[in-house]
Amino acid sequence: MGSRIMQLVIGNRIAECLSVDEKDRTPFLVGSVAPDAVFSFEEKNLSHFFVGEIQDYSRHADINGFLRKYSLLVKNKDPYILGYFAHLVADDIWLRGFYFSWLRNRMDADEGLYQLYHNDFWLLNGKLLDYYGFTEKLRKKLNHFPSIVDLEELKSEDVEKFIPYVLSDMEYDQEVLKEKLNVFTFNQILGYVETSVDMGIKNIKRIFS
Repeated sequence: MGSRIMQLVIGNRIAECLSVDEKDRTPFLVGSVAPDAVFSFEEKNLSHFFVGEIQDYSRHADINGFLRKYSLLVKNKDPYILGYFAHLVADDIWLRGFYFSWLRNRMDADEGLYQLYHNDFWLLNGKLLDYYGFTEKLRKKLNHFPSIVDLEELKSEDVEKFIPYVLSDMEYDQEVLKEKLNVFTFNQILGYVETSVDMGIKNIKRIFS
């Protein structure tokens, strides 16, 4: 899946493009990272609404199942729920565009690639935040934890405990901006982010059309 910062950047771009009210911006951003607030494989399956199997390439995020289950909150345009939905859309794009198309195959073939992959994520935190230039704005938004609903798959207290990890991801040294990526290219990740923004916007608009 994409990193926490990728999801936060995607969420913020969607919120900007949809002109989400300032009072709703923080819960939307929290929702955009919330599914990653659990850590076990089983918990992540639930929080990401994953269905299907990895082995036969059928695994995907059941975004329509999420919309059906929380239809009342969606109908009321709950910003946390809409941000959460945007995360699921972006993760489904990652699964199809990165993981199944080539990344899984290469990690299976080369155990060392997993560490390089996560090191790239760490470098990309700074590179993406520097590129988009809204680090301080995001930090201010996340320094106040909003009131959000408990979901069956994810409790609000777990999300609140998770936000400091997201804030820590926003700390980076200027030197990382010069370091070379090993698995991905910056343009590749930028394309993923912007495609996820576009698909997130289209899917949210589709709900209310």
